[in-house]
Amino acid sequence: MVLKSVKIKNGILPDSPGAYLMKNGRGKILYVGKAGNLKRRVSSYFTRPRDARIRKLVREIRRIDYKKTETAIEALILESYLIKKYQPPFNIIQKDDKSFLYVEITNDEFPRVLLVRGKDIINREKNSRVKIFGPFTSSASVREALRILRRIFPWSVHPPQKTGKFARPCLEYEIGLCPGVCTGIISKTEYKKNIQSVKLFFAGHKKRIIQNLKKEMRAAGKTLKFEKAEKIKRQLFSLRHIQDVALIEESRIKNQGSRRKTRIEGYDISNISGAAAAPEMFDISYTSILVFLLDP
Repeated sequence: MVLKSVKIKNGILPDSPGAYLMKNGRGKILYVGKAGNLKRRVSSYFTRPRDARIRKLVREIRRIDYKKTETAIEALILESYLIKKYQPPFNIIQKDDKSFLYVEITNDEFPRVLLVRGKDIINREKNSRVKIFGPFTSSASVREALRILRRIFPWSVHPPQKTGKFARPCLEYEIGLCPGVCTGIISKTEYKKNIQSVKLFFAGHKKRIIQNLKKEMRAAGKTLKFEKAEKIKRQLFSLRHIQDVALIEESRIKNQGSRRKTRIEGYDISNISGAAAAPEMFDISYTSILVFLLDP
């Protein structure tokens, strides 16, 4: 239970993803965090043993505000924005600002999406053609966010001098992560649409991305470009149904100090033509694979 001396926005914490802001009696923001479940995450500060830094933070908290998001990945991005905006002291104390991770979108002919440390981005934002997002306090979370986004809006990781010079498509093209920059399959115009969507997502404008995609899909349909329209339709579906299981799981692991097992039930039908399939069971400690997840 949250201490009675702490006021909560709207008097209750929701069971939904979002970012939370912990404030002192003067309204100063002390700490900003993210959660896959706001109620569980925030309550854990007051119910579980913590180190000296967190105990000091908890003693100073008098109010907790929050901002709900649709997904945990959007909570991660909102947390980054709020930390950058308010520079809360307990976030800065937690980690040297120069060691935080940032997402950089380069100004190459086919821009890349990179992860860089704070110490490596000094003066880089002065170049208006380079876009920086962050800071991100969790390297695991931001890497997972990029993994999810790249499946929706593929981008290249090839050095500029190698773009368009591959004899055949790279492995990442075959699995849907590279849009074909390797062999010059995709035009700069089409490629930069993906990059623009990534920029908008990290700026917290998912609704604008959806609006843009809808408009583009309608235009493709009117000009009988049905394959393109179908591709955009899949992007829209993926964007609306982001399966950020790993991000939520990571948040839950932080709350517990121990990992719970997840059971994956698999069916091998390779040699029986789909008839009378026999299940094979696997127990693993953690997975970010987007499959059917069953509680043990």
